[in-house]
Amino acid sequence: MRPRLWLTAGRAMRRLIPSRWWTRPPFLPVPHRDYVRFRLLTAVGSDGSAAAGPADLIQWLEWCRCWPAATAVHPSHDARDPEPALLRP
Repeated sequence: MRPRLWLTAGRAMRRLIPSRWWTRPPFLPVPHRDYVRFRLLTAVGSDGSAAAGPADLIQWLEWCRCWPAATAVHPSHDARDPEPALLRP
């Protein structure tokens, strides 16, 4: 159980649900099969023989949770500076 990831999982589910899902079979709020196949392919490899496990899901949710902070612009970053302050020693 990882309560800190529950909200992240809910947000991810909401983003994956196709719009107007109730108008197309199977009439369930599930992501499109091709999208799931692509995500599994990029997560576990090109041959598709390995299945993604619970650890993969946890890692992906952790990544989703940290992504906004990782992409935020640091206040000390100057857009004209070729070397952002975050990369300086």
